[in-house]
Order: sequence, then C-alpha cells, then structure tokens
Amino acid sequence: MPRDMPKRESFVDETDHRFAHLFRFEEGDGGVLRAAPTGGPLFRLFGGQVLAQALAAAQHSVAAGRLAHSCHAYFVRAGRVDRPIDFTVSRDTDGRSFSARRVEARQGDELILTLSASFHAAEPGPVQQATMPDVPDPLDLPPQEQAIAAALPHMPPHRLVFWDRDIGLDVRAVEPFHTVDPPRAPARRSFWFRTRDRLGDDPGEHQRMLAFASDLYILHTGLLPLGISWSDHGLSDVSLDHALWFHQPFRADEWLLYTMDSPYAGGARTLGRGTVFARDGRLVASVAQEGLIRLAR
Repeated sequence: MPRDMPKRESFVDETDHRFAHLFRFEEGDGGVLRAAPTGGPLFRLFGGQVLAQALAAAQHSVAAGRLAHSCHAYFVRAGRVDRPIDFTVSRDTDGRSFSARRVEARQGDELILTLSASFHAAEPGPVQQATMPDVPDPLDLPPQEQAIAAALPHMPPHRLVFWDRDIGLDVRAVEPFHTVDPPRAPARRSFWFRTRDRLGDDPGEHQRMLAFASDLYILHTGLLPLGISWSDHGLSDVSLDHALWFHQPFRADEWLLYTMDSPYAGGARTLGRGTVFARDGRLVASVAQEGLIRLAR
C-alpha cells in the first residue's frame, strides 16, 4: 500500500467518544482501509487496539444485522504508534446465516496482525450458561487508578508510559491488585470494567470495545502463582494469539465482569482464559489468549 494512499471515504464509527477516532478508516485502492497513526508515548501499539480495529474492518464488510460471534487473531509483530495501519479484508463466504472474513493488518510492508472472524444473523434458541461468580458490586470497589498511582514510582519506563495515562476505561479490581512484589496466589482474578464515555446503540461498536478491553490483564493471570508482577523489571511479555466469542447482547458502557484464570504457564508462555458477564448475570463473551512471558536472566 503506498504511503500516499488517496483519501476516499471515512466511515465505521461516527459517534463522539474518546475511542471513535480508532475506527474512522479511509478507504483506498482495492478496498484497503487505513487507520491514522495513534501517536502518543507508547513504545508499541496496544494489542487490544489493533484487535478491535481489525474486527471493525471485518464488520464493515458484512450485511446489516449480522454480528460477530467469534474472532481469532495472531499478533505477528509489534506495531508502531507513529505509522498508519492498513487493513485488508478477504470475504471468504456469505451464507444464509453466516459470513466469514479474514483481515490482515499491515504497517508498510510489515504484517502485524491476522484475524479471522465469523458473523451470524441472530436466531432464537434455548440458553444454558455458566453462573456469574458472587463478587462485590463495582461501585463498592475502588477505582483501579488508585492502585496504579501507588505503583507508578516503582515501574520500569515501558510500563510507566502505558499505565500513567487515561486508558478510557473505568476498571475495578475484585481481588487486591498487587503491582510490586506480589504474593503468590491462585491463577484467578476478576475485574469490573466499562468505558468512561457513553457509546452509541450499534451492537458492533460495543463488540469492538469489549475486544479492546479483553486484552487487558488476562496475560498476567498465569503469573500469580509464580509471584511475578506485570511491572517486574525483568519481564518481557507480549500477546501471541487471542480468541473471542460473543454470546449475548451487551453494552460496553455498562458494567461488565471479566473473570480470568490460567491453566498453565511455562516454557516462556502462559495461557489465560476469561468469561465476561453483564451486571445482570448474563454470560456475554468468552476469551482465550496465549502470550509470551520471558524473564531476563
């Protein structure tokens, strides 16, 4: 894709909130969708951002009324905040009820992410689901920024630039959130979260924001039994692949409970699993992610 790709059309997210600019693409030759550079102090692009943008690109290519029910992504290499991202969507199939898409995200000639997504027209059917854990109400828990603020003086620079900013989410940890010298604990934890800004009524917009948030915290759940913190100076970590399934309607600007566990960590990798519940107890999404957890000798 030439760096001087002509501007043709801006679309996808026209609502007014702090994340909207991430999903305002310009269409160029061959239908390639370009997202502007995000800029800012980060050393690399946040994986949840690119995941959400790739999902948005796929959403744009399907018929109205078909919502994503699953997406699977591989993070091929770290992205840069000072370069635009070009998304190429392949329309694999459009059936009577399902549509399948593949997305490649590139910066220049470098592939940074691949995503496969499947979309489904809503159908009625019986429901069975896991039970939401019995946890405190989010309004009875302190905002996550309080724990982050106390840890900032002890963070290495590449952690500091990520957490010393407003990420646009109101997050409330259920269990104590240790950022420095954590005690060994079971590989389980839960967080309430919601976007700080009110979103529109497009269900796809709420799916994108859940995808964005689903990349937070899950990777480090497997480190809890090892007594390793995500702010450890010797830790090098990155998401490798990410899977997300959407089950029932929800709003990302209303409280969602993200419960996580990890069945295994070893060989410089860790696997995290998550379930996302609406405040009324409905299971709305499931998540799985494997990531790199390399410790400096």
